[in-house]
Amino acid sequence: MKNKFTIIALLVVLVVQAQKSNERLVLPSIMIMPGEKAYKNIIDNKIPFNLKAGMATVNDAFKNFGFDTRDFEAAFNKLMRDGKLDDCSQCDLTEMLFEDAVADVLVELEFEYVTTAHGNKVTVIVEAIHFSSATSWASEVCESNYFNTTDITALTKSAINQIAYEDKKGNDVSYIEHFMQEIVDYLEKCSENGAIADIRFTISGDSDCNMDCKLPQADNTRLKYVLEDWIEETSKDGYYKIKSQSENQLIVEEYRYECNSRTSKIERKLSRFLDELELDFKVKTSRATLYVELY
Repeated sequence: MKNKFTIIALLVVLVVQAQKSNERLVLPSIMIMPGEKAYKNIIDNKIPFNLKAGMATVNDAFKNFGFDTRDFEAAFNKLMRDGKLDDCSQCDLTEMLFEDAVADVLVELEFEYVTTAHGNKVTVIVEAIHFSSATSWASEVCESNYFNTTDITALTKSAINQIAYEDKKGNDVSYIEHFMQEIVDYLEKCSENGAIADIRFTISGDSDCNMDCKLPQADNTRLKYVLEDWIEETSKDGYYKIKSQSENQLIVEEYRYECNSRTSKIERKLSRFLDELELDFKVKTSRATLYVELY
């Protein structure tokens, strides 16, 4: 028999350089929550016992490594009190909790409890995703041995603490330790190079203008050049790539921005710029993509 749940952990990751150049201290804030399939098993806001025990064990593992953990049930109840879940069957609960928790990284965790005649085991699969850029940072599969026990906590500990490899100093590194190190490594890379977003500008079919129109409020510069100048000026280190452009469209497939920022901030900055140009527009943000319609 298999009981399979998906768990998502929301992370706010902060890397602090220690005094020694080769030493790093990781102080993230994390929220572990049942995934979409598991929500259906929540009755009266109560998480099933096995799932809750697995979540608590993983939560403790992160806390023991120095992570600041947050309470999912408290956050979920807050959404309920605020009425954000009312008449919201199509809403993405993960995104709402992400916004509420101000997290930068999602860790999707699948939890599987298997019972057999010769023993029981737990499998934990984790994947870290940078929320605003939708980039996968790290992943790991942790699987326990079979044991004649129904202790979910013990089985989960066995799974995540299995030895993945031996490092250069001869120290054993568990799967969960390796996973956390991958997050730190990718975060440092992101901090140096920036996160990536897409920006898609489209001219509405009802507009009297196109990308070649000259804007009097911008010294008669063509619209496409005004937009590209803004992209270059606001992107991290001026780095961006234009995928395609036409009379009615300009698609930027790689807009670099600070890793600790979010696409919502890009949206606000862009909206202020378009307001200054006195242009009519609508902006919609979906994870790492901004859709901008100009009228």
